[in-house]
Amino acid sequence: MFSFICGKLAHTGTEYIVVENNGIGYKIHIVPGSHSLLPEKGKEVKVYTHMYIKEEQVLLYGFLQPDDVALFELLLTVSGVGPKLAVSITGSIPAASFYLAVINEDVDTLTGIPGIGKKSSKRLILELKEKITALTKDSGILVQTEPGKDNFQELMDALSALGYGHKESLDAIKYVQKQGAEDQTLEELLRLSLKCLSSS
Repeated sequence: MFSFICGKLAHTGTEYIVVENNGIGYKIHIVPGSHSLLPEKGKEVKVYTHMYIKEEQVLLYGFLQPDDVALFELLLTVSGVGPKLAVSITGSIPAASFYLAVINEDVDTLTGIPGIGKKSSKRLILELKEKITALTKDSGILVQTEPGKDNFQELMDALSALGYGHKESLDAIKYVQKQGAEDQTLEELLRLSLKCLSSS
């Protein structure tokens, strides 16, 4: 329902903030440890949000980066992963590093996340690897590619679906192009892009 909320930071709690917009205070649950990235009280803040609805419970979860809310929403599609664990994962590892670990089937990196054991990490890989590499959508963003290099457009769409902006995606694609990987599969192109994004 809400893609993001802009307003005045009215209050900060341990696990939530209150953002005031047009006389309405929105209570938004945030990633633990993200307080240091927030502006001072009374200042303007932009929070990317996800509305979680279950039975009679309606909660707003907020993130300061669009790729974090995209990761949160993707995690909720995994069986056995609820909002609390999804928030914990999102706050423990950069989105690009998480995606890269899943694509590379890097169990060691995933088990380093609080609350994730070997069994959970294998489930994340099993349920998310194909989804991550297949995430494409009509983003309306066009990137200049060489004839026959349709994988770059698919890569742009995939990065957009994962929450990355136009500039970030273009920078990642330029990195991939410099590697001379034009003939690689979409999965390999995505792997290279996420490697660039996780190191930036």
